[in-house]
Amino acid sequence: METRKSDTEKRSERRASLLAAGRALFEEHGFRAVSIARIAGEAGLSSGTFYNYFSSKEAFYDCLLDQIEAEGMRNADLLVSRLRSPMNKLRALYRLITLGLRRNPIVRGVLLHKPAYLYPGMSRRMQRSQGLRRYLERMVADIIREGTRKGVFRSSLYHNPSAMVNAIFDSIILHIEDENVDELLADLAVFLQRGLRRTLRLRRRDERLDRRRFGDQAEWI
Repeated sequence: METRKSDTEKRSERRASLLAAGRALFEEHGFRAVSIARIAGEAGLSSGTFYNYFSSKEAFYDCLLDQIEAEGMRNADLLVSRLRSPMNKLRALYRLITLGLRRNPIVRGVLLHKPAYLYPGMSRRMQRSQGLRRYLERMVADIIREGTRKGVFRSSLYHNPSAMVNAIFDSIILHIEDENVDELLADLAVFLQRGLRRTLRLRRRDERLDRRRFGDQAEWI
């Protein structure tokens, strides 16, 4: 016997369909080139139905960006919570950021300030404290403190090691579309590891345990 869906379930499905359609269109064409009518059409709905859920294309885009950022936060939390070594946690975040930028044209376009992916007022969104970028910065600071407490990181060499690591992550954003980006990413990974980590072998127990449990870094994500 087929169960009839409630009005709440139908509304939720229509909203999800609009967001999925919009995400696919924005990834391919950017924000400016996609109309509300096209989003609704791809979702199998009318433009009028769109306005039952979102007040404007900008409000829709904000909601979509919230969804993408929430996914990034969940993925970062899940990844870091599985690992014991502070060094591996930083490596994992580094890999998560690089893969995220490569796989998500919307995130890449917003962070690189590409006109096709921006709208008036976007700068205010970028500065808010609850966004993905600020969230990752706080995660880096927590990992640095953990690594310093455990004696894994030689943080005393630097005035502000958290700011230094975040600057490295920012350089990834700025150069992610460069022709030689793979070489740059490899060099930054080595610099990050050797610049922070103490040389004492006995400090690497957690790294060995992570490798035994989850395999090499390429398998973490």
